[in-house]
Amino acid sequence: MTTQKIPTMEDALAVVQRDQPVDRTLDLPPLQVNAKHGDVLGLSDQEVTVRLASIYRIAGHDPALAQRLTDTQLRLWLLYAVNLLAVNREAVPGFDFKGALTWLVNNMPAEPVMPAPNRREFELQVLGRTRWLRTALKAKVARLPDQVRQQAAACYGPPPSNPNVPSGPGASSEQTPPLDKDLLRKELLPKLQNLLLNHVVQWSRPSGREPRFQQWEDLGLIARLAQTVAWQTLQPYAAAREDGPFFTGFDYFSKIYDKTRTLPTEQDLVKHLMNRAYVAGEDTSAGKSVFTLAGYDSMRSDDRVFLFKTLGQWIAEQPSVRRLAIYFFQHIGSSTHAGTDGGGVGLVTEFRTDRPESQARWETIETIVHEMAHNLIHPNLLAQVDKVRRPMVIKEGFIEVVTREVFNWMIDNGSEASTKRLMMGVEGQLVPPVRKTTLGYAESGVYADQIFQLVGRERFLTAFFTGDIELVGLSPS
Repeated sequence: MTTQKIPTMEDALAVVQRDQPVDRTLDLPPLQVNAKHGDVLGLSDQEVTVRLASIYRIAGHDPALAQRLTDTQLRLWLLYAVNLLAVNREAVPGFDFKGALTWLVNNMPAEPVMPAPNRREFELQVLGRTRWLRTALKAKVARLPDQVRQQAAACYGPPPSNPNVPSGPGASSEQTPPLDKDLLRKELLPKLQNLLLNHVVQWSRPSGREPRFQQWEDLGLIARLAQTVAWQTLQPYAAAREDGPFFTGFDYFSKIYDKTRTLPTEQDLVKHLMNRAYVAGEDTSAGKSVFTLAGYDSMRSDDRVFLFKTLGQWIAEQPSVRRLAIYFFQHIGSSTHAGTDGGGVGLVTEFRTDRPESQARWETIETIVHEMAHNLIHPNLLAQVDKVRRPMVIKEGFIEVVTREVFNWMIDNGSEASTKRLMMGVEGQLVPPVRKTTLGYAESGVYADQIFQLVGRERFLTAFFTGDIELVGLSPS
């Protein structure tokens, strides 16, 4: 029989000290952040008031207003935040310290996240929202050497037909000959129809066999997990966008809807076909692409309008193709970007029948991650889509790069328990997941991966979240 130890004051104080935020160094490659939270712990209430008055004065407010801040937790939160910025101020040349203090005073949270010894939420929020992370990353991540920049820029568009005309993002559309409309129709539409056929047959099943659907609550669990993993694994980049979705109430699951049971509009159908038309049109597996042969230039708005109208006429004139387009719409994930909230995310709930359900579930998980990444890309980067000859490199290829980062982390760090939760509702044999090594969207994924390899992970993710497009070989002009 063992005698239970009677706790002493020293035991209790050891627990208190253990759970207090302590001085530490946060490793956020390529950055390191020093946290001196211990400097705040020993301050008296009067000393806290004096420091708060100084903070208010620097922030451009009447120091007397500091006395109105009576909430103990908020008083400490503000001191911790300012102390964190002050300790790391000199590490980032050009950081607007006064502007950061002004933001903190004007935006104190209703439910503040406090420093904790084994978490970094407080530091990420303070450093992210005050632009310290963004400024630090831009100062830390070196600009691209000219040779690398040119190599990356070439991935966004083919060289000009006239070698004396400059190429690359933002170059004149005069590089491309006039669009051969008849050739585009003749060559593109059959390739696009084959693409639709190959997609639709993945859900074929014997007559009379009822389809099986994934449960909405199971997909909800995956969506929330994907958001948590993205926030944890894409640091410090995800927190470097001070007005990004992670800081403005982003709830991925609230955006998703069941696409399999959604009837599309004509506009919906054509938009989805446009997406796949670029995959078919840029395919070079059999030689020169259809877009190259027809002189299609995505930088010319007239060419884009013509393609959109052509696809609309195609499904209007051919009922069988229209039925294929509807089925395709209902059986492929998508993300719209209407308004400022990132739009909605449509997920496919029906299980594919050409593979085990567990494999189909892993593919659904990857889709969930992919569609979430559409909501994370910086608007400045997304705005370059119409300024390059291969728009899908940014629109989908870049999304695939981030999908690979998050999805592979989920596989590499998964446990038996987490896998069991992810496979809820799945019947039949359990197929182990396969790491994502090849990016989707054919040529666009290949070029996006080339850019990632050329510029490196730090530059790529910094550009993805902060919109500093020069880091990935794009020109602001």
